[in-house]
Amino acid sequence: MKFYINALLLCALLGASSYAHAQTAGEIRKTEQSIKQDGKYALLVMKLQLLKAGILTGENFKNKSGKIDFQIVTCGEVVKDLSQEKELQRFVVDAVKNHGLKILICGLSVQQLGIDKSLLPAETPITDNGLTYFFGLEEQGYKTIAL
Repeated sequence: MKFYINALLLCALLGASSYAHAQTAGEIRKTEQSIKQDGKYALLVMKLQLLKAGILTGENFKNKSGKIDFQIVTCGEVVKDLSQEKELQRFVVDAVKNHGLKILICGLSVQQLGIDKSLLPAETPITDNGLTYFFGLEEQGYKTIAL
């Protein structure tokens, strides 16, 4: 009998704890809509798939408000990908020209990976050191994420 009572209590507690952590669609929407209309956001990206996801997120933000400042700093292997893949270059240039994103390239990565700067889109300025630039954005009050 005691076993059944304990088992029943355990089930009740587990059920209550999962209910407490569940978010409704309304709560999720409210969180997603809490992005400031004049916010400053920056991503540090080192992988190709994350660059694509970051650009789509930035475009989404800019579509909600043109006052949002959204910057992506690229470092590491993704810089090499950007120098070699024409389709990726078109995607990046479109994000800069048509959606107002700022996408920068780490000059240190360019140097260390031996990338020819002329192979990179002219719309993507090269900063001497992407990490230093990213820290500068944090100091300027940007909400930042390193991916």
